[in-house]
Amino acid sequence: MPNSRRDFMRGTANEKPEYSEKRRPVQVHECDVLVIGGGIAGMEAALRVVSRGKTAIIVDKGVFGHSGTSGMNWGHTYQSMEFSPDDDAAIAGTIAVMDMVCEGLLNQPYFYNLLKAHKEEKIIQNGLKYGSIPLYNEDGTVLSRNEVNPQFPVTHDQGFWPRMMAQWCQRNGNVTEIIDNTYVVDILLSDDGHAAGAVAIDMVNGIPHVFRSRATIMATGSYCWITGWNGMGAESMAGKENTGDGTAILLRHGIPMADMEQYCGDASQWTPAGTRQTMGNFNFDASQTPKNMIYDKDMISWAEMLGDKHPMINMGGTMRIFYGLRLHGRTTENGGCYLDKASAPVSPRYFRRVEERQKALMDYELPQYVEVVPETWDSAGCPRELSETSETVIPGLFFAGAAPGAVGGMTQIAAQSGGWIAANGAVEIASKISMPAVDKEQVDRIIERAFHYIEKEPENPIRPNKVMRRIQQTYWDRENGPLKDEKKIKDIIRELTRIKEEDIPRMWTSDRSYHMNCEWRDCFEAENMLYCALGASYAGLIRRETRGFNMRTDYPNLDNSTGLKNTVVKLEKDGTWHSEFAPKYDQIIPSAVVAQMVPTDIGLDTFAKGEKDDAKENR
Repeated sequence: MPNSRRDFMRGTANEKPEYSEKRRPVQVHECDVLVIGGGIAGMEAALRVVSRGKTAIIVDKGVFGHSGTSGMNWGHTYQSMEFSPDDDAAIAGTIAVMDMVCEGLLNQPYFYNLLKAHKEEKIIQNGLKYGSIPLYNEDGTVLSRNEVNPQFPVTHDQGFWPRMMAQWCQRNGNVTEIIDNTYVVDILLSDDGHAAGAVAIDMVNGIPHVFRSRATIMATGSYCWITGWNGMGAESMAGKENTGDGTAILLRHGIPMADMEQYCGDASQWTPAGTRQTMGNFNFDASQTPKNMIYDKDMISWAEMLGDKHPMINMGGTMRIFYGLRLHGRTTENGGCYLDKASAPVSPRYFRRVEERQKALMDYELPQYVEVVPETWDSAGCPRELSETSETVIPGLFFAGAAPGAVGGMTQIAAQSGGWIAANGAVEIASKISMPAVDKEQVDRIIERAFHYIEKEPENPIRPNKVMRRIQQTYWDRENGPLKDEKKIKDIIRELTRIKEEDIPRMWTSDRSYHMNCEWRDCFEAENMLYCALGASYAGLIRRETRGFNMRTDYPNLDNSTGLKNTVVKLEKDGTWHSEFAPKYDQIIPSAVVAQMVPTDIGLDTFAKGEKDDAKENR
């Protein structure tokens, strides 16, 4: 038997530590690398770890293969560089394009490491093992759906199905162990500050789990759903499993986070509802989606409004048009615009395919003009400091799946290659160190805090789902969405702080059972969502310009002379927030060059109604 707490937690080579707790048993697991999150990034990381001879456990808060963002049967964004030239010049060209798409916010060295790993990883060839088979040209190359940009090496837009990847993980020990429906409430640290595993709650039967590992990979995705609602539904592609739990854990452990105010955005919701939802309509290159196809509420086309101004080359620019029109009363009832399907290109983009299927299966034909409204692809930022293998400032804690920068897409590369490089780093750590020791008091404290939500009886209780809705409506109201000025951001911070101090402590679950208690999980989700909203607000307060989804009505334009920097927010140990502007990581393409590529001629006030528009209205 162990003689001290430390011996109790460390165990011996032949004996796993045992736990005795007065109310409930605790299950203990040990592995070389713990992977938190069972999406594409987490699966790729675990598969890579095991392929290199180490043990890996995936812990997933949803049903494995079906949860979170990766839960959809995703037939999109199989982007790869494996058929492009294998040299730094080709990679630098891709980085230049992506930094432009991300409006100058790209972490260039990190994205460089992702692309280098991408060449080694060969995701299309790996995908064949999982059952994700792309289309091929006659010469054997992969068919591209983005041939309008042939100079851009990452051009392959193909099907990828995470559920097939999940099935591969479950075969023949490809992943050592998979534990799902289990919510990680916090990570564990050794006395010297090394990542040592995590504590989680099995949401089916309420049993606490302690995971001990030599290295830990955080692969919890980039969605946080702190955006609110529009007249058609949630103004986010996220769901209740995408609340920023990983980001909140990183914040609570003092990890500085970059660009929390930024999001990806697209005009993804169509009406009538259900005819076309999510995953994009506009390619932002002015050739796949012509400007004469899109109209404001008065049927003035974007071609008329834009004239010779810069074409729609990125999500940020297009969303500034959308929300600029909303700011000046030029959008539809739900804050969107009209698409003229008769002007759409003939090439089989998403709207064409969907229309054909609806006609064949339901005998429903879209009207000529369809209302579309913006929708966000959430991102709560990523750690400011990441090594070549995606290790954070906490030794042994890795981050997988970082979006390459604010307002760009490329999620397939971020997920798969992010998991790959994190796994490589975690294996190196796991090969060098013994199992880090953990103080039992740390474990007990985390467990007690988790169970406090379900066992307390607060005065004037409030249901956790109501707290979640308050956070969303506070940060992102229906009328304005991301449109904010300094006063409004400060009001948001004030209200979010009130929610943290008053509402979070009185969250209450009507069901006191430890089994299948969804409200208990909502308590965890609400608190994590709150940290993401506060971090995004403090970041937005210091970015005094409009860039990406940081839309400041008091600073309506991009300012490349001051804005090509990253916001960094950090939650201090005393609960206060620190925020600052930090230099852009531009070791590959200098910021002066990036500034020339990022257009600044479209701001929130660009399409305020003037005499020319009034004349058109009266014609």
